[in-house]
Amino acid sequence: MKKDSDHIQAAPDNSSSAEIPVLLRQIKDNSTSILLAHLENLFSSCDDLFFDLSSRAATNSEQNLYFESMREVRLKKHGVMASFKGEIEAGFHQIATSAKTSALSSGLNTMANSDHNSLSLVQNDILEQDVAIASMVSKAQVNCQESLYHLNLRFDYLMPNTTINDQNNPMDPQQICHYFADACKMLDLNIKARIILFKQFDRLLVSKLATVYSSANNLLIEAGVLPNTRGYAKNNAQQNQGQSDRATSTATNSQQSVEFDFAELSNLLTSVRQQSPEIIESLIPNYTAYSSNAGPTVSNNDLLQLLTTIQQSIVPPPVNQELQLAENLRQVIDSILAEADDAPAKAVQQPDDDVINLVAMFFDFVLDDSNLPMAVQALISRLQIPILKVALNDKTFFNKGSHPARQLINAIAEASIGWDESTQPQRDRLFSLITKITQEINEEYNNNDQIFIDKLNELDKFIQQTEHKSALIEKRTGQAAEGQARTKLARMMAQKVMFEKLEAAALPEKISEFLTEHWLNLLVMSHLKHGDESPEWIDATQLVDDLIWASHAHNDSKSQARYQKIKPDLLNRISEGMTQIAATREAADETIANLESTLDELHSSDQSDVIIRPLSTSQAETLGHIPGSGSKSWQDMTGVERQQARYKQLTYEYIRKAEQLPIQTWLSFEDPKTGKLTRCKLASRIESSDTYVFVNRFGFKALERQRKDFACDMQAGRATILEKGNLFDRAMGNVLDRLNNNQSSSAV
Repeated sequence: MKKDSDHIQAAPDNSSSAEIPVLLRQIKDNSTSILLAHLENLFSSCDDLFFDLSSRAATNSEQNLYFESMREVRLKKHGVMASFKGEIEAGFHQIATSAKTSALSSGLNTMANSDHNSLSLVQNDILEQDVAIASMVSKAQVNCQESLYHLNLRFDYLMPNTTINDQNNPMDPQQICHYFADACKMLDLNIKARIILFKQFDRLLVSKLATVYSSANNLLIEAGVLPNTRGYAKNNAQQNQGQSDRATSTATNSQQSVEFDFAELSNLLTSVRQQSPEIIESLIPNYTAYSSNAGPTVSNNDLLQLLTTIQQSIVPPPVNQELQLAENLRQVIDSILAEADDAPAKAVQQPDDDVINLVAMFFDFVLDDSNLPMAVQALISRLQIPILKVALNDKTFFNKGSHPARQLINAIAEASIGWDESTQPQRDRLFSLITKITQEINEEYNNNDQIFIDKLNELDKFIQQTEHKSALIEKRTGQAAEGQARTKLARMMAQKVMFEKLEAAALPEKISEFLTEHWLNLLVMSHLKHGDESPEWIDATQLVDDLIWASHAHNDSKSQARYQKIKPDLLNRISEGMTQIAATREAADETIANLESTLDELHSSDQSDVIIRPLSTSQAETLGHIPGSGSKSWQDMTGVERQQARYKQLTYEYIRKAEQLPIQTWLSFEDPKTGKLTRCKLASRIESSDTYVFVNRFGFKALERQRKDFACDMQAGRATILEKGNLFDRAMGNVLDRLNNNQSSSAV
């Protein structure tokens, strides 16, 4: 009788494919064709693999398991492929009709929330399957991050009524992996065989997704869909045609910027002025009511002229000397308003008073912002007078998120977030450019905002050039780290398998030397090239068992006959392996001759010359086993070791923070020994080794941390996440919060 799970679970075709835009339909067809070809190759590989595993099975039950799995896959592979294709069709139809996409974005809960009666899996099996899927998804999203990002934007551009992201893009690894998992529900497989199937899916299809995304992006670019994705946003995609990328980016940023109503800010300052001096000092340190000065009132124009005089007297920062903070803005105003002969200081108009204090509070925040390197704080502080003049000229300055002066400050802060204090400023191109920009603004700004636009474009041009180069270096850094991690994992797996097989074995010295010096390298190579579920890996590990068996003397006629039968094949497999690890023909022949003579001596009547011994200490260390390296009990630990053990006790909160930290997040790491700060960003997570790779702003590797070590750094305060949001908005948001706190306390 046919089971429910045997039916193809494709989505019903309740709408014609004509509802999908032509370009999307073409991408769907091309991508589906590529994926189905990979899937066909996957099933052929699994057929061979299950057959090979069954022939090497140690027990009848294990042999039957692999035979049944092979038969099940052969019978139902066409149904799985049809279901997989149907899932992709349904995914594209879903975004085309703006339907809810919760079914596509259920993450790890997809399998757990399924009808478990349709799956012949117990709860632990479901969890194991979910972990396998999550691992595939995470690895693919990291490896294809850039191409996926561009594909999402281009799909989003083509779908005006639907926002496309990684949660509903039918081509995203999350959807592709869950489409396959859903399609495989019809397969009645043991969890062991099912996990093998998923690993082959990861190796033969998921690892090829980058080429699928590249093909889709190229097709869209050739069709004229967002050839340059920089600055794209759905709400303004049709605007600013023909303008520079920076203009588009600025328009986008202005939508995200916060508008601060000057009238509201003035009312809040009025409320502050009614408080006692102690409360005012707690809310706004160094607050000065310039409008209350007893001297004559300075007009807005006169105040601007006085500021211009001081601005033009600002000299460039000295070369090869530590950059000093600019004079505090309130001190500048105090000097402007001061009168000779102890006469009362001049006053300013109330609106100008409010502007002065708001701008001063903004720069107070800048100089106290740990997200900015101190040297960059000093450079931005040199713009105090020009920014004050902008705000005095135009009281709506605080309302305009798109104002070029605000955009320039934000751009400087964003570009310099990765600037390291250890960098020599005079040799750093970015620092030199920002220094030049701030000085030229001080020398040339005279109430014309065009200079901010010009300097913003100059900075942006430099950033585009350096970002392109650093992105390439960062990509290579990630690939190198991935390769190193894969090699390290392969060596650890090879060492582990070899040690487990040799730990209790006593072997002739030449044979144990061969296994630990030569065959170990073949295991590493086999794991790197083919993985630990491949026939090549299985054959390489099986040879160790066969050689151990052959290295023991067997007196019964049946065993002796078996030895004579397997010996030629054994030596032939060793010869092929020596060729794979690039041994010279002479070295390979010598090794095989030594092994053959040793084996013949063991199986001869005179065995007195063959020395049999267990693994030596040096051989055990070669296999990654250091005697006495186990964990100490609490009683055996020294005081320092106990303190270190307590320090490593992590809370779940920080492990989750480490796992959920977005790629490209900037952090500051403090060296616990030297106190030196290193600024770097999270470039990639390497799933195979549970490693986080951090790069500097040039794209070169700065740090590498295991997930638990990174979580420990965050918990101990050695790793601090840096905010990359708009500096002006963060600063004025802080000002607004402080002023609103006064309102709240007054109400109480």
